[in-house]
Amino acid sequence: MINRRNFLTTLSATVLVPAVPALAHASDTSSSPASSHSRVQLNGQWDLLIDNQLYDKITVPSSLSPIGLYSLKRSFLLPRLQAGQRAFVHFEAITYSGRLSVNGTKLGNLNSYVPHEFEITSIAQEGENKIALEISDLVPFADGGGKDDLHIGINPGWEAYGGIIRDVWVDIRPSAFIQNVSLAYQLSADYGQASCQVKAYLSSAKAGSGRVDVVLKRGAAEVARAGSNVTLQAGDTQAELKFEVKDPSLWSPEEPHLYDLVTTLQSDGAHYEWSCRTGFREFKTEGTEFRLNGKKVILNGVCRHDMWKDQGFTLTRGQQEQDMRMIKALGCNFVRLVHYPHDRHIVELADELGLMVSEEPGYWQVDFATIPKSEIELGYHLLDETIKRDWNSPSVIIWFLSNECDLTEETMRVGKERCRKLDPIARLVSVANDTNRKKAKPLFDGAGMDFYDQHPYTYNVDDFTAEAEFDGPSKPLTFSEWGGKGIGQTEKVMKGSVDRLIEMAQAGTLAGHMFWSWQDMPEFSRIDAEMRDGILESGVVTEGREPRHLVWMELERLFQLRAHEGASYSEQPELVPLRWAPWSKKNKFQPLDLQSLVEGPSGERAWSNFEKRMRKYWSVQEGWALDVSDDIPRGHWKESGGRFQLWQNNPLAVAGVGFQIPAIHGHARPIVLTPESPEVTIPVNLACERVHILGQVTFGGGFPTGGKDGEVVGSYTLQFANGKKQEVPLRNGYEVVQANLVHKASRIDPLATESQRALTYVKDSVRERYQVQLLSLPAGGSKLTSIRCQLNGEQPSLAIFAVTAEQL
Repeated sequence: MINRRNFLTTLSATVLVPAVPALAHASDTSSSPASSHSRVQLNGQWDLLIDNQLYDKITVPSSLSPIGLYSLKRSFLLPRLQAGQRAFVHFEAITYSGRLSVNGTKLGNLNSYVPHEFEITSIAQEGENKIALEISDLVPFADGGGKDDLHIGINPGWEAYGGIIRDVWVDIRPSAFIQNVSLAYQLSADYGQASCQVKAYLSSAKAGSGRVDVVLKRGAAEVARAGSNVTLQAGDTQAELKFEVKDPSLWSPEEPHLYDLVTTLQSDGAHYEWSCRTGFREFKTEGTEFRLNGKKVILNGVCRHDMWKDQGFTLTRGQQEQDMRMIKALGCNFVRLVHYPHDRHIVELADELGLMVSEEPGYWQVDFATIPKSEIELGYHLLDETIKRDWNSPSVIIWFLSNECDLTEETMRVGKERCRKLDPIARLVSVANDTNRKKAKPLFDGAGMDFYDQHPYTYNVDDFTAEAEFDGPSKPLTFSEWGGKGIGQTEKVMKGSVDRLIEMAQAGTLAGHMFWSWQDMPEFSRIDAEMRDGILESGVVTEGREPRHLVWMELERLFQLRAHEGASYSEQPELVPLRWAPWSKKNKFQPLDLQSLVEGPSGERAWSNFEKRMRKYWSVQEGWALDVSDDIPRGHWKESGGRFQLWQNNPLAVAGVGFQIPAIHGHARPIVLTPESPEVTIPVNLACERVHILGQVTFGGGFPTGGKDGEVVGSYTLQFANGKKQEVPLRNGYEVVQANLVHKASRIDPLATESQRALTYVKDSVRERYQVQLLSLPAGGSKLTSIRCQLNGEQPSLAIFAVTAEQL
């Protein structure tokens, strides 16, 4: 059967989920017309035709593997329409492009993911009627139609599914009825009053008069009411009503208070009722923070696709509720609904369970500078329709205009303008972004995005901090994607990422983070370490919703702001008593500023070469093959975050003498000499009795586990203002030894006779326990211009942490 993704039973989870309060109610649609109308369900068996020949029978709704071009048809029965009655066929969603006919009459086109409705009053027949939907889900129609829908909908990012993916029905309504209702409101400064404006969108077959009434209820209690007579035009009419609500119960994840908004239209003796759930809340930005109802809130979230194993986009109500309850139980207060409009019921569940959400139209890695204007307009249209569907839901707080696209300021600005024009409560607008921050920030600022966003997929948590530092204090920053399999399922890396995110959230430099992803999903375009047999295994849970306990526990910790304690590394280096006094305490000491030597281009290149060598070193130690073109961290190098990071830098004094170690992103960063970057010159320009150098240790091997005793591996050349030079050889076992005090299965004690151990630092209690040596060189009181540091040939990397000049 082609319809292999139609499941009608609710799958049970294999995790015990803490109890969440039962839902107040769940409805089949976002608005619930309740009187003077009836509904004929069209879910069920449909014929699938290819080239107008019956190929199979399928169940609607369902998600099909894309076929290309085909038709879905069925017959249905309607009663005789009474005078003044009207009939409409309604599709909650299809994918990806459709052309609808009823009783042989062409009615129009359907786009992806959003509801569509067509009037069939003039062609409806008492008794049997025939409906046909031509579908393009892989290739365009013969005339090119559907091309834009396919380009937005089908991409390498996730598996595509076609067909009628959500419910379909026929509504029979009176001549005049309510199409939609929007609630705009303004909360007072103390949240003690809500000034409300309701706009009712009416449709009438003919001109006439009527009355619109709005009632706001909390449970059975009436909270507010307004009414107005209205003159109906033939076609569309809008009616506006206002009322006040005193002491509104505010919606929040902790207390998701909801109200019933009931709107009725009386006309020509007919009564039509429209209702939805809604709520009051204020969500805004203040500096680098989000504020919900006046209080700082961090968006703790996951990225959810609207998919289930072997069912595509078509989930049962039980599965939808299970998903959202599990996400709530994880401790989330936010769900990023990626990357296209999800089923309306997911948003209703978010309203009722207390989960903030964002929505987006379907753009994924498109170039807005080159795609056709018609495709840009289609994306805007999909977001427009999503806004109109969900504008009364308090859970919706953000409209994301696109995901990981090549951005233009114009499309961002126009997108925000369209959101502002439609949205009655002006929700925040931004883009989910992976563009380099130097390029992205001006675009965000120029287009007026409400907050910055980035997707920092990185093993180096300093990249998190660097993004916040670059974006600055003017707007909040979110990471709307981070994590994945390589991060989330590697314990040490995940712990480090969690701790840094907690640190940033507490410091107010990060306003939200969304782990990628909530569930595994098919993605047959990828072959990398994140994949297994065509499945992207990046989820907190599997496709069938079995939890991954490491990821689950670490995200719980993150959302609760519980940083790890008792880490297997040292917070700071430990000072070691010196074996002899290298200086006179009567003299003065001037630490040299080495910062420019590590943060400049040459310093960055040297550090990059150093980290590549460290990665290669661990590959050899652990016996895994290293492909120089492969940047995927493995083994211990992966567990250490795929980077070499030392302690958070603080002022340092050795035996009472100060040393100034340079730092990058707050962490100690020594000067490193490698065979690719074998030389550096340290400016001094001081009259010195002596210079004291913290360093003289090699990383990625060294003496005594490698090299020869007394071998000259490098040199320091002291250049004086009077033209004299003094060269100091750096010899294995004399001035220089290896840094690591662990070798294979043993702790070792590498010693030098001319330098002395001054510091130790535990980077990893099992494999990385490092020492730093102090070497003191006489300068004779002359003015020392510089120190030239050089590494000889193919040697392990040599580190220089700090230099202090001793003066009379």
